[in-house]
Amino acid sequence: MIFQFLSDTWLLWILLSIGGLLWWSGRNSQYFNYVFNRFLLALSTLLLVSGIVFSLMEVMPGDCAEKYIAYKNTQGEIITQADIQAERVRMGLDKSLPERWGRWVTNLTLRGDLGFSCAKRQTVNLALGNRFWMSFMFCMAALIFSYLIAVPFGILSAFTINKPWTETNPQYSKSQRLLGTVLLSLQKMLDLLLRIVSYLGLALPNFLLALTIILLYVFAGEPMPTGLFSEAWRNEPWFGDEGFQMEKLYDFLGHIWLPIFVIGWSATALQLQTVRALVVDESNKLYVDAARARGVEGSSLWLGYPVRHSISPLFNSVGFDFQRIFNDLPIVAMVIGMTDSAALLIEALAMTNDQELAAGILFLVALVVISMNFITDVVLAAIDPRVRKSVLGN
Repeated sequence: MIFQFLSDTWLLWILLSIGGLLWWSGRNSQYFNYVFNRFLLALSTLLLVSGIVFSLMEVMPGDCAEKYIAYKNTQGEIITQADIQAERVRMGLDKSLPERWGRWVTNLTLRGDLGFSCAKRQTVNLALGNRFWMSFMFCMAALIFSYLIAVPFGILSAFTINKPWTETNPQYSKSQRLLGTVLLSLQKMLDLLLRIVSYLGLALPNFLLALTIILLYVFAGEPMPTGLFSEAWRNEPWFGDEGFQMEKLYDFLGHIWLPIFVIGWSATALQLQTVRALVVDESNKLYVDAARARGVEGSSLWLGYPVRHSISPLFNSVGFDFQRIFNDLPIVAMVIGMTDSAALLIEALAMTNDQELAAGILFLVALVVISMNFITDVVLAAIDPRVRKSVLGN
């Protein structure tokens, strides 16, 4: 009996255990007290988000019962208004919004139950399966891709933004000035190219980029890299009679690059401009001039001062960057034929009016964003003296 109760309320006990541990640690530690307060704030934000998401699903025209009855009507059955009302009662849609939201939040808090998908005729957890984790990995891969490109090239762009095109130092010889002019020109050309790429990334929609790449494959007579696998490997197992099938892995890698590149395109462009602006802003501050006056110059000056102090704001925006990338994923998923949770969200919103399925996906996205913000706040308070002084007071 007790074990059944614990298994039915496992998520609640995990949350209570984490909260209790943080509260106990925060009794004698100002840092853990800050972490405990951030934990309570994250839970309160999730509760507020759940109410907003559920309310937004309510204002959608029609409901899942009408969609399901309309489908039965297309099969030749004669449907009356009484049938629609009976279906609403069966699905629990006749209850008031606060009552349905309270039941949904209770089940979610106790056991992680995201509700019942009336369109899929199964729980939302089963309907999602591994699709949300697939979307999560796509977004994380695109996020890492954007940072790997934007951070170093953004720093390089900031380093060359105020440099001249030619080397005019009279202390250098003619050959040294010529070589310096060539290097400066190359750096300025690279900076100009990076600006053009960043502007294109902000102006060009991701779905249009995906369509352009697909059309290039079509014109070249190559198989389109849509989906996750080609037709030949879609239903093949990863392990065959001779062990792991490397050909399926190569086929997967030949398709997976497209969604990662497309959804990471605009994020890379935005982060490129963000990193450049942050580094340029820090490089104009007095502590950099003071370090330059002490004889610090070159890469030691840039990496030790403006670059190092520009990383914290960038790290603190990881959650928002993830949300921005996921916002682009549904349309891109529809264009390139993916079947992840983003495509399922479009189906739930535009085709089936499956409120609980759509609410479950949106809530999971909010959960990831809020969790990332919580982690970055906690980490920055531990490693950044400026943040630690502002939030802890010492």
